[in-house]
Amino acid sequence: MPSKATFLAGFATGYVLGSRAGRERYEQIRRATQAFAHNPTVQSTASTLQQQAGDALSLAKDKATGAVTGRLSDKRPAWIASSVEDSPESTWVAGSNGHVGP
Repeated sequence: MPSKATFLAGFATGYVLGSRAGRERYEQIRRATQAFAHNPTVQSTASTLQQQAGDALSLAKDKATGAVTGRLSDKRPAWIASSVEDSPESTWVAGSNGHVGP
């Protein structure tokens, strides 16, 4: 659908810029375009579409974040504990030489 809208916008722009009908035809097209853009139905539809696009983007972002977070937590190495209490190293004390051990 977006490619169809892009094509139509490009076609309209090309027609207007390439039109040999002169200034009068250009002004007629410009007035029609402005009337279309200021139509309350068009503005309402554009607002609705913008809201839906924002919602879809937010949903996609949440899904992507969840998928990445899920993958990272599934692939956590054994030496990385989910909390300090889960780690067997939590009772170890560092020595004066920096060596950590029980």
